[in-house]
Amino acid sequence: MLLASNLEIGQNLMQSHEAHTGITVRVTEGHWKSRFSGMRGTVEHKWGHPDHPALDVRLEDGRLELFWFHELDKV
Repeated sequence: MLLASNLEIGQNLMQSHEAHTGITVRVTEGHWKSRFSGMRGTVEHKWGHPDHPALDVRLEDGRLELFWFHELDKV
């Protein structure tokens, strides 16, 4: 499987069906918005198509930010 071979050891890449409110997540390392890279948060809202949801995440610093599910790791 190509996707699995590209993952680094220890990564917990989130699948779209796992994205739901109340779970704890971490912004992937190397995120294009580097100030969020590695931050933890809790999913508050889920938007869009179930196969490719966007998630409102309450970050550890109190900010609410929108991310695509694939930009987050499950904790």
